[in-house]
Amino acid sequence: MAIASPKKKDEQAKQFKINPEVNAKLDAFMKAEPDLVQYVKDLPREQLERKFLLRKMNDEEQKQGYSAKVKAWLAKPEQEDLVRSIKNTISPNMTPERQEAALVIGAKNHIRNSGIKLG
Repeated sequence: MAIASPKKKDEQAKQFKINPEVNAKLDAFMKAEPDLVQYVKDLPREQLERKFLLRKMNDEEQKQGYSAKVKAWLAKPEQEDLVRSIKNTISPNMTPERQEAALVIGAKNHIRNSGIKLG
């Protein structure tokens, strides 16, 4: 996962889109929590970077954990028909790694659309 590093403010303005609703909600939260805002402002830059990256790392680990659960679920014999039907929709021209990723994505879509809960 890569995050671009803009060099100038105008590049940042182009990179980050502002959602007015989210911005208004964030402004209201900041107004209601001035102590928290001050705490964040007082943090050294390195700590802010580390906290941000820790959150991104945790998100990535969570995604990988869920993908592992989906792969284990797909490996069960009772999912054989589903695996076959998803594989029929995947291009044989893809690399094996991309095919596996597409299989997992297809399974995640099936799980979400069917309302299946993985333990």
